[in-house]
Amino acid sequence: MNDEVKKSVLSKIIAIFWEPSAAFRSLLDKTGWQDIIVPLILVILSSVASMPYVTPLALEEQKDRIAQSERLTDEQKATAYDRIDQQVNSVSAYIIGPVFLIIRTIVVAAILIFVGNFLFGGEVRYKNMLAVSAYGSLVDIVATGVKVPLMLSQQTVRIYTSPAILLQDDSTFIFRLFTNLDLFVFWKVILMAIGVGVIARIKTKKVFWAILACWLVYCFAIAGVGGLVKI
Repeated sequence: MNDEVKKSVLSKIIAIFWEPSAAFRSLLDKTGWQDIIVPLILVILSSVASMPYVTPLALEEQKDRIAQSERLTDEQKATAYDRIDQQVNSVSAYIIGPVFLIIRTIVVAAILIFVGNFLFGGEVRYKNMLAVSAYGSLVDIVATGVKVPLMLSQQTVRIYTSPAILLQDDSTFIFRLFTNLDLFVFWKVILMAIGVGVIARIKTKKVFWAILACWLVYCFAIAGVGGLVKI
């Protein structure tokens, strides 16, 4: 079973969902650029494929928020509507989205290097962590497959797979925090903890708590910054 995982990127992609430790162990023998590029391309394709369905819903909800805003004048609202209408058929989202995913993969790999090498004294290479980050991001494909159909059926992008589903007031710090505590992101945290643990030969439990702490710091920061942005 492990020998098969070593043979191809496809085998590793499949294994990441049912035997992640075997998929990551194969990276110890050899980490090729295909271990970074192929998973990343799949995630990008999944994201781009969902855009024609999700973007119109997101833009309509932006218009609704602007319409309900008491901070904007009618003239400012009209300008904002025009700006949103220009985004409907814009190709910029199809460029910005993939670029964001690439940058995210690079940044997450740097955090994993920090955890593996600096916190626990491991000797992992950045290329290995790029592969761990890329393979962990495959969870996004599952998240898209779950969330997009729900968005289309309910005609809203406000579909939460997080504790935010328990709250109604979306203007609070707690709501913004809970929104970021997404089940699928937690799944990625677990996968990446396994990946760093296997490659750095560190107990997965230790790595998990360190990566979880980094994620929670990010969630609190985003929730705090979100409170500064008001329409």
